[in-house]
Amino acid sequence: MIPTLRVRPRPDSFARRRRWRVIFAKRSYVSWGISLVICVLLLWPATTYASGETVEKVTVKVMAAEPPPERIAKRMNNSVATVGEQMLTGRTLEDVKGNQAGYEKLIREIFDRVLVGYSVENVIITPGETTNIVVSITPWGDVVRDVALEIEVNGLSPELTAIIKKDIGKIDDQVSNVLVGLPVDAVDWAGGVSKTVIREMLADKLPEFRSNLEITTGQHTLVKVSLIPQGPLITDVNLSLRSRTIPNILLAEAKPAAQEAANMLRGLPVAFVERHKDYFTNTITTAAANHPIAKQYGLTLAPVINPGSETSIVLNAETNKYKISLEGSLDIGRDEDNASAKLHVGKYFNKRDEAFMEVRFIPSSVSWKFEPGWAHKFTETTFAGVRYNFTDDQSILWLNHYVGSNWTIRLERTPETNYNEFGVKYKMHEFLSAEYVITKKENWLRLVANL
Repeated sequence: MIPTLRVRPRPDSFARRRRWRVIFAKRSYVSWGISLVICVLLLWPATTYASGETVEKVTVKVMAAEPPPERIAKRMNNSVATVGEQMLTGRTLEDVKGNQAGYEKLIREIFDRVLVGYSVENVIITPGETTNIVVSITPWGDVVRDVALEIEVNGLSPELTAIIKKDIGKIDDQVSNVLVGLPVDAVDWAGGVSKTVIREMLADKLPEFRSNLEITTGQHTLVKVSLIPQGPLITDVNLSLRSRTIPNILLAEAKPAAQEAANMLRGLPVAFVERHKDYFTNTITTAAANHPIAKQYGLTLAPVINPGSETSIVLNAETNKYKISLEGSLDIGRDEDNASAKLHVGKYFNKRDEAFMEVRFIPSSVSWKFEPGWAHKFTETTFAGVRYNFTDDQSILWLNHYVGSNWTIRLERTPETNYNEFGVKYKMHEFLSAEYVITKKENWLRLVANL
């Protein structure tokens, strides 16, 4: 005789039966499979197998009128196969055929307790070297008809939330594939499968965030995903506006709008900003471009974002209509004419050529210098031209070359006096630069306030 696995009698009332099932549901599906195998092996007495054909392999098929989701069905098949293999593999076909009803009853009773949300209607074993087990199940109660997914990211704007959802892609479909069709009462243990699916996908698509998940079961099941930034975060954002063609003091009016857009970076993972640098660049550019100053002067805006814990953003603003600058300078290490103020007003008459007038005031001698000139842009970083000093009746040839966003090399030559001046300037701030000037007779440090 085949020993029968002892189980508690099923309660008569549905409520007591449901409580029994919930107790089983609180454990993971895989853990139950392992526990049941151990239980079967402990209760099933050792058998001395007779000679003859034996069961070498067990295949399983779980059938239902409303098939469970693919991943859940796979879990069911694996669990039944584990128990079937431990129970039947190595036994003689004569033994399996002679006690087939007992084996079928045992498997039915085990999985009727394990598959919460389903009733096991029938188990059919077809003995052979490859023995087939067919388990027919039917859901009891309501089943999940659809799944709604909510993404929550505390403190982020709707625009950023939309970017995150775009990164995630079709996660809604993945969750639906796991849950739709399951009995509502089975979602408690199947939820572990769906959470694994979601977390694996997020780890691949959105590695800068970790996720917390909450599933509210019902015919219309709700899955809430809370995303929490992880890794190095941006704690501060420093924005500076720079221009070679209009005074920085005019750009200051547009800075608040650009700064407000830049502040969205605070609290975001550095890696996320790095990956979406184009999006943030466009957002900051749009915010500054909508300011009246940008429209009035036809500014071309080009932010440069350097992500880090303290992120720096340089917003370069240039125009191809005018070139206006106002600066004051103080020379350290030079006694004569060591302070001056200069106004440059220019007009582009094509994309590369500019006609301009420079007016320089020297306080020590209370003198003015008027220097009209012409400039040509050879490349985006190299400019050259000529000015004529009416006061001294001299022509001045000059060349400026920009190295990156902060360094400038300047060369000037006055042919009439054979005077040459070479300078290397570093922009420390949008309103302050330092230049080291070299001539044949003397060298000095010049501080330049860029207004």
